[in-house]
Amino acid sequence: MARFAVGEAATSGFGVVVRHPLAVGGWALALVVGLIIPAVVGLFWLGPDFARLIQLAMTQKGGAPDPEMMNEFVRAQSGMTALNLLYWLWSSFVRAVLCGAVFRAVLMPEASAWAFLRISGRELWLTLLFVVEQVLAMIVVFIVALLIVILTAVVAVSGGDQGKMTAIIVACSATAVAAGVMIWVALRLSLAAPMTFADAQFRLFESWTLTRGQGWRLLGMTVLIVIFILLMEMLVGAAAFGAIVAAGGSLEVIRGPGALEAFLSRPPIALITDLWPWLLGFSALAAVFSAVLQTVFWAPWATAHKALTEEA
Repeated sequence: MARFAVGEAATSGFGVVVRHPLAVGGWALALVVGLIIPAVVGLFWLGPDFARLIQLAMTQKGGAPDPEMMNEFVRAQSGMTALNLLYWLWSSFVRAVLCGAVFRAVLMPEASAWAFLRISGRELWLTLLFVVEQVLAMIVVFIVALLIVILTAVVAVSGGDQGKMTAIIVACSATAVAAGVMIWVALRLSLAAPMTFADAQFRLFESWTLTRGQGWRLLGMTVLIVIFILLMEMLVGAAAFGAIVAAGGSLEVIRGPGALEAFLSRPPIALITDLWPWLLGFSALAAVFSAVLQTVFWAPWATAHKALTEEA
């Protein structure tokens, strides 16, 4: 039976970062252009509507809601819903492009031009896969949660004096079992993304065959990935906190009693004018760190897929 080395696969993302640091920088730039800028544009697009809504809410007194305010709320909510849907689809595409770049660095290291970034059929199939996986996950979680609620309610009603305690036990047990089953299914389907990329075709349930007998190895790899990401976030978070404290100590305008409150109560434009060097620096570092996290997360799956298909 084909196997893959758990430790080697779990740490393969760090190898990609070390071998291709300039590519990681390109992925960070792609994240800024592809996700952050559209989010800021959308915020400015809907910002006036929400500012108007807040103003109406503040002027609204007791009694029945003002029809004008309700109309404004409906329009703002509709705009936000449409923007969320568009941004979800767009972010799935951007994530597929970045994921494809990481997969390409592992599976096709010779295609290093343009930081491994491409917009091709492989990325479009990955986008479709991500959308389908998210929709299926939401449906499954909703159905499972509904079944657990119904089962708990039935036990609580029919359990007599001990119904509440029995219902709590049943709910906890059913949730644990459901979570375990869903994690197992997710692991068995976890190589769908590298399969879709490598085959340049939609692959989902085909992963079930490839991962047969690999459940524990995939679980171990996943646990290591989660540990690595948590440790990285803790270290970077501590460093960022220290930098913020140092920055606060260097700003004369926030020293003294009540100075911080007065500083933050100023108009947003004034705050951005004073803080833009720090905001720009932290944004750049955050983009690079996010690109590193994407690499650490996605590379192991491509490495596992490569090992299993080469030995098959």
